[in-house]
Amino acid sequence: DTKEVLMDEKNSGIATLMCYTPKMSEDSKKMVKGFSTSAGGCTTTFVESTDTKLINETVCNNPDVKSHSIVETTKISDTEFAMTMKSDVDAGGNKTTSINKIKQTFVGKTCSEASKGVKQ
Repeated sequence: DTKEVLMDEKNSGIATLMCYTPKMSEDSKKMVKGFSTSAGGCTTTFVESTDTKLINETVCNNPDVKSHSIVETTKISDTEFAMTMKSDVDAGGNKTTSINKIKQTFVGKTCSEASKGVKQ
Protein backbone atom coordinates (compact mmCIF):
# COMPACT_ATOMS: atom_id res chain seq x y z
CA ASP A 1 0.00 0.00 0.00
CA THR A 2 1.64 3.20 -1.20
CA LYS A 3 0.05 5.34 1.52
CA GLU A 4 1.62 3.19 4.23
CA VAL A 5 5.01 3.43 2.56
CA LEU A 6 4.73 7.21 2.22
CA MET A 7 3.49 8.00 5.71
CA ASP A 8 5.68 5.63 7.74
CA GLU A 9 8.51 7.75 9.18
CA LYS A 10 11.03 4.90 9.06
CA ASN A 11 10.58 4.92 5.27
CA SER A 12 11.38 8.63 4.93
CA GLY A 13 13.89 9.16 2.17
CA ILE A 14 13.31 5.74 0.62
CA ALA A 15 12.54 5.60 -3.08
CA THR A 16 9.40 3.72 -4.01
CA LEU A 17 8.41 2.22 -7.33
CA MET A 18 4.83 2.89 -8.37
CA CYS A 19 2.67 1.58 -11.16
CA TYR A 20 0.81 4.21 -13.16
CA THR A 21 -2.82 3.35 -13.81
CA PRO A 22 -5.14 4.99 -16.36
CA LYS A 23 -7.20 6.40 -13.43
CA MET A 24 -4.08 8.06 -11.98
CA SER A 25 -3.41 9.60 -15.37
CA GLU A 26 -6.99 10.90 -15.59
CA ASP A 27 -6.94 12.21 -12.00
CA SER A 28 -3.67 14.07 -12.61
CA LYS A 29 -5.43 16.25 -15.20
CA LYS A 30 -7.60 17.68 -12.39
CA MET A 31 -4.55 18.91 -10.49
CA VAL A 32 -4.68 22.51 -11.67
CA LYS A 33 -3.90 25.57 -9.57
CA GLY A 34 -6.92 26.51 -7.50
CA PHE A 35 -8.65 23.11 -7.78
CA SER A 36 -10.03 22.07 -4.41
CA THR A 37 -11.70 18.91 -3.15
CA SER A 38 -13.13 17.94 0.24
CA ALA A 39 -13.77 14.63 1.95
CA GLY A 40 -13.98 13.38 5.53
CA GLY A 41 -13.49 16.79 7.13
CA CYS A 42 -10.42 17.55 5.03
CA THR A 43 -9.96 19.98 2.15
CA THR A 44 -7.12 19.70 -0.35
CA THR A 45 -6.25 22.68 -2.55
CA PHE A 46 -3.66 22.77 -5.32
CA VAL A 47 -1.70 25.99 -4.77
CA GLU A 48 0.79 25.50 -7.61
CA SER A 49 0.63 23.32 -10.69
CA THR A 50 3.22 23.55 -13.45
CA ASP A 51 4.91 21.03 -15.75
CA THR A 52 7.67 20.52 -13.20
CA LYS A 53 6.12 21.28 -9.80
CA LEU A 54 2.90 20.45 -7.97
CA ILE A 55 2.11 21.79 -4.50
CA ASN A 56 -1.02 20.88 -2.60
CA GLU A 57 -2.19 21.88 0.84
CA THR A 58 -4.54 19.80 2.97
CA VAL A 59 -6.37 21.12 6.03
CA CYS A 60 -8.37 18.76 8.25
CA ASN A 61 -10.69 20.10 10.92
CA ASN A 62 -12.16 17.10 12.68
CA PRO A 63 -13.31 17.32 16.33
CA ASP A 64 -10.56 15.02 17.64
CA VAL A 65 -7.77 15.68 15.11
CA LYS A 66 -6.76 18.84 13.30
CA SER A 67 -4.00 18.76 10.72
CA HIS A 68 -2.28 20.87 8.11
CA SER A 69 -0.02 19.36 5.49
CA ILE A 70 1.79 20.54 2.39
CA VAL A 71 3.01 18.15 -0.30
CA GLU A 72 5.47 19.44 -2.87
CA THR A 73 6.14 17.20 -5.87
CA THR A 74 9.00 18.09 -8.20
CA LYS A 75 9.52 16.39 -11.55
CA ILE A 76 13.02 14.96 -11.98
CA SER A 77 12.33 13.21 -15.30
CA ASP A 78 9.37 11.67 -17.14
CA THR A 79 9.43 8.72 -14.77
CA GLU A 80 10.88 10.15 -11.53
CA PHE A 81 9.43 12.56 -9.00
CA ALA A 82 10.76 13.89 -5.70
CA MET A 83 8.21 14.53 -2.96
CA THR A 84 8.50 16.54 0.25
CA MET A 85 5.66 16.18 2.73
CA LYS A 86 5.39 18.46 5.78
CA SER A 87 2.63 17.72 8.23
CA ASP A 88 1.46 19.36 11.47
CA VAL A 89 -1.03 17.33 13.50
CA ASP A 90 -2.90 18.31 16.67
CA ALA A 91 -4.61 15.30 18.20
CA GLY A 92 -6.34 16.50 21.36
CA GLY A 93 -3.51 18.89 22.27
CA ASN A 94 -0.77 16.39 21.36
CA LYS A 95 1.05 18.24 18.56
CA THR A 96 3.49 16.62 16.15
CA THR A 97 5.35 17.82 13.08
CA SER A 98 6.87 15.54 10.49
CA ILE A 99 8.77 16.04 7.26
CA ASN A 100 9.17 13.15 4.83
CA LYS A 101 11.18 13.19 1.61
CA ILE A 102 10.85 10.41 -0.91
CA LYS A 103 11.53 9.71 -4.56
CA GLN A 104 8.93 7.96 -6.72
CA THR A 105 9.75 6.06 -9.88
CA PHE A 106 6.88 5.16 -12.17
CA VAL A 107 7.53 1.73 -13.61
CA GLY A 108 4.93 1.63 -16.36
CA LYS A 109 1.38 2.37 -17.42
CA THR A 110 0.18 -1.11 -16.56
CA CYS A 111 0.38 -2.53 -13.06
CA SER A 112 1.86 -5.84 -12.08
CA GLU A 113 1.98 -7.17 -8.53
CA ALA A 114 5.75 -6.77 -8.61
CA SER A 115 5.49 -3.03 -9.21
CA LYS A 116 3.05 -2.10 -6.45
CA GLY A 117 4.86 -0.13 -3.76
CA VAL A 118 8.18 -1.89 -4.20
CA LYS A 119 11.01 -0.29 -2.22
CA GLN A 120 14.33 0.31 -3.96
